Order: sequence, then structure tokens, then C-alpha cells
Amino acid sequence: MELKDLARRLPDEIWAVFEPLLPPVVWVGNGRKPRSNRECLHGILYVLVTGIPWDMMPKGFPSYKTCEKRFTQWLERGIFQEAWRILVGRYECLRGINGDQICLDGSKHPSKKGANRPGPAR
Repeated sequence: MELKDLARRLPDEIWAVFEPLLPPVVWVGNGRKPRSNRECLHGILYVLVTGIPWDMMPKGFPSYKTCEKRFTQWLERGIFQEAWRILVGRYECLRGINGDQICLDGSKHPSKKGANRPGPAR
């Protein structure tokens, strides 16, 4: 799968991981019907992959406010961490994970302007 595929539609294999983790969308009959979790997840992943600001989401996605609100709620519930755990488990079963080559922070350059000195006391 390429990134451009994510812009067109949310792949079923990604949705299959998230669907059981997401809380159901409940509509009480007032106002507009809420957008589905799948549509919001598609918008959220689009923003995360492309790096665009929320308010510049293209038409065709749910409102950026809706996507941003669901993203915040899902982060608080640990949904992305759980999905990550599931996906890492799948990857390990398929290909294995070499713990000797894991790099959590890609920064390999020294800090600028003498950041190796202790900062001011707070």
C-alpha cells in the first residue's frame, strides 16, 4: 500500500484493526447524524500522514473539528496505543523484530548552541 492509496480510501485491513477498538457512534435524534468512525479515522490518518493542519483537510472528509475531537478522545482512551500493540504483534509474527536495530529517536546530531550544558534552575 502506498500513501496515495490512503488519500483515496481507508484500506479495509487498517479499518479491521481499529473497528473493534472504537466506541460506537450514538445518535440521539437531535441535529445532524454524526459521521461514522470509519470516515473520521480516514480523515485523521490523512492529516497524520500528510502533515497538513486540521483546518486544511480537503472536502470529502468529515469536518476538521469532528476529526480533531474524535482524535483527542481516542488518544485519551489509548486506542492508538492498542492498535499499535496489535500491529506490532502481527508484524513480529510475519517478519520478526530485531531488537538490536530499533531506534526510538532518529536524532543523531548534537544539539545546537551548547545544549549539553545544564539549563537554568526552575
